[in-house]
Amino acid sequence: MTSREITRGIAAGAAATLTIGALALLGAGTAGADPGSITWSDGSSQFIRTISNTTPAVGDTITVTTKFQRTSWTDEYIYNVKDRHHSCLTYVPGSAKMIGQNEYPVANPEVNADEAYVRASWGVTDWVVRSRPGFWDAPIFSVAYKVGANCPRGTALTTGMDYGGSLGSGSYGNKGPSITVGTNPGTTDSTTTLNPVTGATVGKATTLTAKVNPANAGGTVTFKDGETFIGAAQVGSDGTATATWTPATAGQRTVTAYYSGKDTVDASSDQKSVTVAPAGSTGGTGSLGSLLGGFGSSK
Repeated sequence: MTSREITRGIAAGAAATLTIGALALLGAGTAGADPGSITWSDGSSQFIRTISNTTPAVGDTITVTTKFQRTSWTDEYIYNVKDRHHSCLTYVPGSAKMIGQNEYPVANPEVNADEAYVRASWGVTDWVVRSRPGFWDAPIFSVAYKVGANCPRGTALTTGMDYGGSLGSGSYGNKGPSITVGTNPGTTDSTTTLNPVTGATVGKATTLTAKVNPANAGGTVTFKDGETFIGAAQVGSDGTATATWTPATAGQRTVTAYYSGKDTVDASSDQKSVTVAPAGSTGGTGSLGSLLGGFGSSK
């Protein structure tokens, strides 16, 4: 196999197609549901990822499935799957399962609310993906989520998945499909503005500030570095919420402030692109001073 099967990225030539034809994977749909599906290939592996309703309302339950297929005669065994979702979606206990000829519930999936994923794992020979004469297996990982009141409205919320198997690992955390939660009737829209972040440096504490409008809405703001939880803070009477961020690594980051919404005020979010500088040397000036001092004392 090629090196891309050791650490698979999203292949540059992978074809992604949105369809609604995957309802058969989910059974009967919810009335008014707007299902969506995306298909892509990476080498000889093919994936079909489907969401039962891509335009849900708060309180709805959506089902997400990922189907694994092969286009070559080389078999692959699935060891684990990590389903990634927005943090405003809550895992429905008992919903994680693998589907083959029958359905097999996952007894104890790893549910990480801060990093927003559900992970399941199996034995090394439990789930095979194959496509050759007389042998065809395309297992499906399925999980359900409830849409929370803290979901930003009218904003595309990305989903995706990672997995590990006998031919390597794949990382498709933002592949899709996305969901867009509608604004509830009788509620007030909110706006969240994250202040520009300057001077971010590895190991240095930086204050993140978000402003929510209407100012007296209440609720909380959750700050994230990508999908990594930074902190959460109550919104003050002036609409401001702050958190302290100490970056661990240098580079380009996306910092997001998610406002939870409260009562009749809808949730909202804002994000900023931040460049984190490497940790600076603290001994440069001192070393130079010592050197000059040394020259002076030698007179």
